[in-house]
Formats: sequence, structure tokens, C-alpha cells
Amino acid sequence: MTVAQRMVRALGVVAAGTMLLSVASAQAAPEQQAGNRALEMRDATLRLATSPNQVADVAEASQVDGAQVVQWVLTGAANQRWETEASLDGYYRFKSSNSGKCLNVIKASGEDGAQVIQNTCGGTPSELWKPLRRIIGYQLINKNSGKCLAVSGGPGQGRPLIQLACSPNGDPSNVWLAVWEPPVI
Repeated sequence: MTVAQRMVRALGVVAAGTMLLSVASAQAAPEQQAGNRALEMRDATLRLATSPNQVADVAEASQVDGAQVVQWVLTGAANQRWETEASLDGYYRFKSSNSGKCLNVIKASGEDGAQVIQNTCGGTPSELWKPLRRIIGYQLINKNSGKCLAVSGGPGQGRPLIQLACSPNGDPSNVWLAVWEPPVI
């Protein structure tokens, strides 16, 4: 199976919400195995489909309201992990594992180019995102503005995330993979 096929298989997680993965101990003898146990996968990284090693990252691991969200190389740090919460009508909230704050559009703006930040979760439409399936990945559409999560100026490390009018088939700066990450123990 190619890397692209593995990523496409992992894509269903955004649309599926929280996923349970059944895990059995492979190293214990059959009589010593405790049986299957559920491992809840709630943390995901939001990766660019065209550059899956580039993720949505809360800049400088900030924990304050209004902190900018940027594209950054995947490190697995908590400021790159997002807890997903399903909302009504197929929308999702992405809550930073580092700060507990939600992926949001600054000042609930409806304008193209408005910054995407983290802000205290409050159930507002500007913190809700609907996945729209594309060939490889999803566009994430903001409920308040109807615009897509994108990287300002196209893919590039350190570039801020913004909202832009969605392109009909997606483009390299606005198609995302939500990849479930194992819990940090």
C-alpha cells in the first residue's frame, strides 16, 4: 500500500468523529492476553494533503487567546494536536491539546484572508468547521463565513493559516488530512 493510499484510508477520521480502535497485545502468550481493549483516538493532526509533514500548529505553543495558527513541520508536540468534537449538522470543533482553546477565525470575520487563531471555546459558528471531501483530503469550511481553512500564500513553513473562498476542487493550500495520533503516555 502506498503512502497516499494509507493517508486516504486515514482520512475517514474527520468524517467519522471519535474512532475506537481495538487493540490486542501481540507480545503476550494467548493465555496471558487480557483480551481486546478499546483505545480511544481523539487527538488528530491537521496535515496539508500535498505536504503531509506540514501541520496546523499554534505558534510558539502559546496558550493565550488570539494566538496565531501557522503551518509547521510535524513534531508531534501538543500544540500540533487537536481534539475533535462533533457538533450539529456535520460540523466539528478542533480544540488544541496544548491550550484547550478552539481553532477559530479572528473576530468571527467573514473576510477573505482573515487570520485563523486559537480562542476560548464558546460554541460560536466561527469555531465550527465542516469537512468537504475532495479526491485526497478535505476542505474545512468555517460555519460562520463559508470559507475554507488555508495557508496564506500557499504551503510554506511558518506561514499563517487564514480563511479564503473555497476553490471548487481544492488546491495545495486548502486541502487537509486529519490523521489520528496515538495518545501521549
